Amino acid sequence: MNRVCKATCVVAAMLAVAVTGTLGHSQTLQDIERGQPLTFVDGVQAFIYGYPLMMFGVTARIGTTVMNPGDRLGAAPLNQFGKEPNLPDATFTAVVLPSTTTLYASSFLNLKQEPIILRIPNMQGRFFIMQLLDGWTEVSDQSPGSRLMSQPGDYALVGPDYTGAEPTSVQAVIKMPTNLMWIIGRIYTTGPSDVPNVVSGIYPGLKLIPLSQQNNPNYSPPADLPLQPLVDYFTPPLNQVAGMDACAFFSGFEAMLRYNLPIAGQDDTIVKKLQRLGLDTIDPNTKMLTWFDCTSPANVAQLPTLQQAVTVAKTFLDMAPTPLPTKTFWTMATTGVGMYEDNYLLRAEVAQQALGANNPQDAVYGYTQIDGRGRGLDGTKNYKIHFNPLGQDEGIPPVTMNGPGNSGFWSLTIYDVKGKLVAPPQGSGINYNAIGRDDGAGSYRLLQFGRLA
Repeated sequence: MNRVCKATCVVAAMLAVAVTGTLGHSQTLQDIERGQPLTFVDGVQAFIYGYPLMMFGVTARIGTTVMNPGDRLGAAPLNQFGKEPNLPDATFTAVVLPSTTTLYASSFLNLKQEPIILRIPNMQGRFFIMQLLDGWTEVSDQSPGSRLMSQPGDYALVGPDYTGAEPTSVQAVIKMPTNLMWIIGRIYTTGPSDVPNVVSGIYPGLKLIPLSQQNNPNYSPPADLPLQPLVDYFTPPLNQVAGMDACAFFSGFEAMLRYNLPIAGQDDTIVKKLQRLGLDTIDPNTKMLTWFDCTSPANVAQLPTLQQAVTVAKTFLDMAPTPLPTKTFWTMATTGVGMYEDNYLLRAEVAQQALGANNPQDAVYGYTQIDGRGRGLDGTKNYKIHFNPLGQDEGIPPVTMNGPGNSGFWSLTIYDVKGKLVAPPQGSGINYNAIGRDDGAGSYRLLQFGRLA
């Protein structure tokens, strides 16, 4: 396939395939920790271990600080969906590198009190994924979606503290290892003209319902909720966590641990390091997790070393390189992401660079700022995007899955230097900034406004 793309000030392109390699450092953690005191070593490893949980917590706090769904784009109160009503255009600045092909429905949930029912309607044969992340940003391999051929119906999301009867009359019972979780729903569209079909035909049936209200046809989620005071929802989570000193980070981490315990067996070794620092410890009298008290004599004594450890760990994460590019200069990570287990470093790196990244079985993202000759992309020039035939090396991305009605899609989108969508030149007649394909043998589409190529 050959396609000539031209736009003003184009400097980046993203190839998204809905269906990232392992990051590394020239200097390892072992190099940094060698010869350092035990408190420093434990502090570095505790920061890296806890970083994804803190990013999750700050993002959740921002995303749920609204009175009603839709008061802020993508945000909704706890246990409710924030459903995006429009595809982004060149004026959209909420996130960098936005998708022009999917509508997002996002929700942060607390499963502490009881399970939550995720009700999925008929998706009209279009690609979708309801990505389920636990508090550590691990993606559940039971996330309902097209790849798993998930059917319409109820899916019970069950937290680790639930002791009641197993939910019935559901498509599946999905057990999450943490009480806090995040749903990032993606629903495919062919462009703005298709958006009303999702908003009016799918969104009303996409619901979150407490288990105790599963059979109540009149259930409505609470509205006009009071707002938590003093929540900073202007500063991005990445910057908020980066600005935390050792006291703020470890105090917040301890609070998050109360709802999101380490995974037994997998995390036993790191838990011993946390406990040496006074984290994740149980009060023998109350049998409750203790708070990390920065003013206690023990912590006052170790805080300077912990601060040094946090500073070094932040610097180490900031230096994390991206995966090596392909021979055609695309950066495209395809292994290890989404299911990290005890690879805490990779988990922290992904949380910093791409919080909420999906399993590569469901979505793969490629990115480039240079052309096939290694030269920077230039918006004054024309570029040809070439794919070999399907099945060949460098071929068209294979997206057909599991037969009719369960196809994936791929798209290629162009952005400016700030990661924003590109506004078409006035009078150019161009009103798109993405091309793509939504089945294994169908037509190519100009995706931004749904025009057929």
